[in-house]
Parts: sequence; C-alpha cells; structure tokens
Amino acid sequence: MPKTMNMTHFDSLSRRFVLLLAGAALTLSACGGAETPTATDDADGKYTVADDYILGDANAPITLVEYASVACPGCAYWHQNVYPEIKSKYVDTGKVKYVFRPFPASNPEIATAGHKLALCADRDKFFKNIKIQFDRQSQIFEMGQRGQLRQAYVGLAKASGLSEEKFFACMSDTEITARYDAFAQLGQDQGVTGTPSVFINGVKTSKNDLETLEAMILPLLGEPVPAKVEED
Repeated sequence: MPKTMNMTHFDSLSRRFVLLLAGAALTLSACGGAETPTATDDADGKYTVADDYILGDANAPITLVEYASVACPGCAYWHQNVYPEIKSKYVDTGKVKYVFRPFPASNPEIATAGHKLALCADRDKFFKNIKIQFDRQSQIFEMGQRGQLRQAYVGLAKASGLSEEKFFACMSDTEITARYDAFAQLGQDQGVTGTPSVFINGVKTSKNDLETLEAMILPLLGEPVPAKVEED
C-alpha cells in the first residue's frame, strides 16, 4: 500500500494551495454548525439520508455505508482490492446498496480538497471522480511533495467535467462546504474515528476484509457463510 504523505514535506506553495481549497472545512470542529441531512422519499431515513451517494438497488435489503478519505492509503487499498468483489457479487446483483460518505481522515487537508472536488462535480460523476482519486492517490501525493498540487487538482477537475474556473469557484462555495461538514458530522455521530469505516445495516464492522464483510452480509440474506479453509 502507498505510504501516507507527511504534510511537512510540502513546500510552502503547496501548503497554501491546500489551505485555499480546504477553506472552512479543514477541521472537524467546523462540523458542529452544519445541519445533518434529512431523509426524503429517496432515502430510507434509517441507513441512508437525502444527500447520500448511493450505488445499487434502492430496495436492496442490505445497506453498506463506507466512510472513507480519498487521502487514506488504506481506503485506496480497500477500493482496489475488496470493493470490486463486493460490488460485483452484492451491489450489482441487487442484494446490497452501497453508500459512500466522505470523511476528512488521513491528511485531512488533502482529503477535504479532494472530497469537495467530488461534491462539486455532477452527481452522476461522483463515483468516477472518487475512483480516479484513489487510482491516482500516490501520484497526487508525489505531486504535492513537488509543489504541483494545483496541476493535480485542475487535472482531476477537468476529468470530472469542471473547467478550472468552475473548480476554483466551487471550492469556496459555502453550500459545498456545508454538505461536506454534514457528512463528517454524520461520521462523528456514528463513532467514526478513522477510515475506512464500514457499517452494514447500521452495525460497524470489526474488520473490512472480504471474509468479515461476507460473514455479516450472507446471514442477512439467508445464505450460508462459507466455512474457513484451514491453512497448513
């Protein structure tokens, strides 16, 4: 897995750029004033809320909520090695609906900039944007260390259909900041202290590997849990 970037390695230009992008949402203390999203007809009000980003059948019997940070190497690993199988076996088959909630953990300044970028783009481009950020995470970190964060984020913005001008305008949008703060507050309210944090029908998982997740998912579907294979 890629190593976590140390913010002290940034040159002064990179640090100023990150602070500019992150704006008022740099710390979780800012979340106290944000309203928690309320349920609508599109959200069940129990496991999902109105502003959630959801993949899968809205009527799926199981809801998997992941709090993740685009600046978290462990999250990138999970999305590249565990999530694809969860998606193909359970989300794409209508058994599980998947919810991604941004959370400012692991280099929170970088996470905030990346998450606000994803929230700025059209909703139908959200998951594409998140995937690109995980796929390019090491590259973004390296560009940050070279003082090239501006280029990194402008490139990500254009990949999401945002011009450079719209990207910078959106970074200072108070509505975007309030939405991001609300997601972070939801995580705090559920006891999230690190990422990735996964909840299945409201219950936090002890681990996030495929075996642990399936041990929780399959009984809820009335399906048997495969027996563990003992290694020699």
